Amino acid sequence: MQELIKANAFIKGFSSVTADSNADQALLYTGKAAMMLHGSWSYGIQQEQGGDIVSSGGLGWMNFPGVDGGKGDPTSTVGNPGQYLSISSKATPEQKEIAKKFFATGVLDDQEQKDWVGTGGVPIVKGSDSLFAGSKDAEFLNFIYGVSSNAKVFAQSWDQALSPTAAEVLLDNIAKLFQMSISPQQFATNMNAVIGK
Repeated sequence: MQELIKANAFIKGFSSVTADSNADQALLYTGKAAMMLHGSWSYGIQQEQGGDIVSSGGLGWMNFPGVDGGKGDPTSTVGNPGQYLSISSKATPEQKEIAKKFFATGVLDDQEQKDWVGTGGVPIVKGSDSLFAGSKDAEFLNFIYGVSSNAKVFAQSWDQALSPTAAEVLLDNIAKLFQMSISPQQFATNMNAVIGK
């Protein structure tokens, strides 16, 4: 990341661009940024706020490129499913079965899957890609479905998976890393210090 920063790969003043107001999104659809690392939710924001960037075919997408000589698996991915369903590990076997049945019949039924596709979302149901054919967003939906269903590992975004204490340290240290005020090793050391907190 710091090599990219030194190479001026980011827009001037990038550290003051806020995602909460979609200012980062606006840089893309106004042509002030060539690309953006983001989640699949960006597609809907680009549709709603980006004029004709989506309808004109001006928005593209891809997996994050691999690093030559890297040891990671390029099929692995990270993100936050829009439909996040979970069962407590403390639930009894009976409670777990009730929850599974509810997920299968109450929140993942055919109509709900169609509704998700209608909003540009990918249902978290194997085989739901059969519903994409009639959608104006079919190309994007198939891409997201393929990345997600073919991933050997699908990890939750780190700031979402951590405890609030550790997530705050992460976000603070990401800012410091981008501001070049700490080294990558210091970043790792700082994060290791909050494991389990």
